[in-house]
Amino acid sequence: MTVSLAVIIFICASISGSKVCALSMQHSITSEHIPQILYPCNNTIEALAGSKLEITCKVLAELHTTVEILVYWLANHSYIEDYSNSSRVTEIRIERRETEGSYIEVKLSFSEVRKKDFEINFVCVVLSEEMDQERFVFIKPAVSNVASHIVVAVAVLVSVILVSKYTYKFLKSKHPLSYEILK
Repeated sequence: MTVSLAVIIFICASISGSKVCALSMQHSITSEHIPQILYPCNNTIEALAGSKLEITCKVLAELHTTVEILVYWLANHSYIEDYSNSSRVTEIRIERRETEGSYIEVKLSFSEVRKKDFEINFVCVVLSEEMDQERFVFIKPAVSNVASHIVVAVAVLVSVILVSKYTYKFLKSKHPLSYEILK
């Protein structure tokens, strides 16, 4: 039953375009009501140094659960409060109830991404009575578009010069100038 549920979630996510992590089969799963991390999916995201960034740990839980589910972020095995002594990196917890289940989202919010963040393994941890799960995300520097804009500008400039040159040669060959010497 759990494997078919995982397949259905994967197919629905593929159709809708959103990413969903596969269930961790390391633990013996006996109930479909066990909390599941939907995102992050052990992946890497891009960000520019100096920009703002939000990474959401999204967990699907049973709709009517009395079990406490703890969701939090770690940065290289340290709590976020210890990683960022200032308020540059914070956690924001949001709980939503929908018809298919209850969602717990803990957003990791960066007021400014710094170069040191590119070397950190950020881990979303979910703890409950049934099991504990972890999913990680790495932040890597985004490639700046300035270099690509320069290449495009140079290509356009060279194209304009070449088109102008060949147009001039074409028009010059159509109308050869003839000179007449007057006496």
